[in-house]
Amino acid sequence: MATPGDPEIPAFLSKLPRKRSLYATDTYFRESFEDLATIGAGRVEQFCHDHALLLLKPDAVVTRRLGAVLHWVLAYGFTIVWAATVTVDRHGIRALWQYGLNAASRDRRDAADLYVTACECLLLLLALPGRPEPASLLLSTAKGPADPVRCRPGQLRYDVGSFNYQLNLVHAADEPADLLRELAVLCNHETRAAIYRRSLERGTGPSSAGRSEAFALVDRLEAATPEVDLELDQTLWELAAAADARRYGDSGTAARELSSLLGQVRKRGSRDWREVVRLAESSGVPISRWQRIVLATHLLDPYLPGTTSLLPDASNAP
Repeated sequence: MATPGDPEIPAFLSKLPRKRSLYATDTYFRESFEDLATIGAGRVEQFCHDHALLLLKPDAVVTRRLGAVLHWVLAYGFTIVWAATVTVDRHGIRALWQYGLNAASRDRRDAADLYVTACECLLLLLALPGRPEPASLLLSTAKGPADPVRCRPGQLRYDVGSFNYQLNLVHAADEPADLLRELAVLCNHETRAAIYRRSLERGTGPSSAGRSEAFALVDRLEAATPEVDLELDQTLWELAAAADARRYGDSGTAARELSSLLGQVRKRGSRDWREVVRLAESSGVPISRWQRIVLATHLLDPYLPGTTSLLPDASNAP
């Protein structure tokens, strides 16, 4: 059994040798692993096998799909052990996706900064004991791919619905190693320690406490956050209507250019979301944060050509 000082990451934490090598010197992972080893001596492997981490992102909040996600998770067989709201800033974004953002386009990184920080997220620790595979790997596979086109019936992102490569409602820790690491990114030492103690004291049997906490937080988040339509065509229609109203004013030239560009985007002849934003600002057309998010996430190319992520998505790994 490995201890916090060991240079090698035990194989039960990840099936990917490269991940085990990288995480051996990853500060977030090491601190979380140290906490768990101290609090749950002799039960580290059990905790890592039986638990999963799910982050419900701002797009799930503004589209009122938090409750649907919770019901899907419970129907799959997971128990909600712990729930809390978390605020993810630009540093948290880069920490969470550190080993994939090297292959991300600048548009994708900028869009992530816009939407992940738009409001609080809901973070869940889940349990699914008694299965041959780790709960985190089961959840990572069951949630479905980031690209909605590749999702299939029975997967969370298909059943509850998602909008595009980034507005796909949830993020799940891929494997047990990611569960530990992401708990360190999203929670401080005191919170992690409390999570580990609660989980190990209660075991993984049925409990209503986590479920009640989660649904209460859904109500609070939705009460504090306006509902938003995240379909691209709706945003294009709203901006086109506002541009038409300004076609003959002092900013008429920019408004007419905006109308023309929106028509091209609607026909999928242009994906230049930054120019849409620029022309909207130049013509005095109000453009909200979520309209910017919709434009960016629907129209961007997520990848840098010729690059490969430092680590693959474990749910898609061979």
